[in-house]
Amino acid sequence: MQTIFKLEQLTHLVLAQYHRWYQVYETPFTDCTIKNQKDILSDDVEIISQNGTTKGKNGLEERLRVFTGWQNAHHVQKTDIKLLEDGNLSLEADILYQNIRPDHSKYSYTLHYSTLLKQRDNDLPVFTMLNLQPIGVVEEFQFDEAYTENRVKSFMHYWLYLMECPDLEKFRELLDADFVLNLSTNEHISDFENFKIWIDSIPLRIKTSSHSYKNLKITKNEDATFSVSVAFDWKGISINDEKMIAETQHEWLLSNNTEERFSRMKQMNVTIIKPFQIIENFQPTTPS
Repeated sequence: MQTIFKLEQLTHLVLAQYHRWYQVYETPFTDCTIKNQKDILSDDVEIISQNGTTKGKNGLEERLRVFTGWQNAHHVQKTDIKLLEDGNLSLEADILYQNIRPDHSKYSYTLHYSTLLKQRDNDLPVFTMLNLQPIGVVEEFQFDEAYTENRVKSFMHYWLYLMECPDLEKFRELLDADFVLNLSTNEHISDFENFKIWIDSIPLRIKTSSHSYKNLKITKNEDATFSVSVAFDWKGISINDEKMIAETQHEWLLSNNTEERFSRMKQMNVTIIKPFQIIENFQPTTPS
């Protein structure tokens, strides 16, 4: 049972990185956004596309700057993640790619990604291979930006992983300087000391857990923050080996500095939909 939970937790890590892959193409290039792109790649990464094969991260800046002035949107439609026998991770994905170039020409394709990622101790996995191939052409389309969704989903999956496998120091990167968390228990947390007390309490109650999301709604606000409404189905095993479930509704406000690796939690409001309860059995669901 705990092996199933482990795959669900690793799925969050893979999707946190996968949704980061697209962000560098969907915002103006800067030294920081390019550095953040390199951060998700292994030193000997192999990238295979219609344009040929490249190996390693050297020269990435030059390859990326070819796309300067392009409007790109990558809409992830389907993902499938597996833990391989050698300990690496595979991700297969289908996306809809949309592009408007500086000369106003427009292109849209469906693409399939086959990727491999290497696990790292106490860190996010990195891509060792990405093979992206077009599988169809979309003749008529309305351009719809995807940065907002990719940015939020990357944050969300990393946040959920850290809730499932608590690592206090890693949360610092995901918390806004003026964060406020309003929990379903009526607790209000607005400083790191009380946040630590809350996070440290999780492994005292729960051996392992996983989240799957539904009804995700994202709004980009005029001040460049993101409003997020999402429901989570939670499954876990208590410290007493009891199987448990719950469902919660979350309303988030995320601050966003495009130069940083992730958005940050500024405000979180949580309400209970289905109270935490013990059940006889369940079959965990892989996160979307």
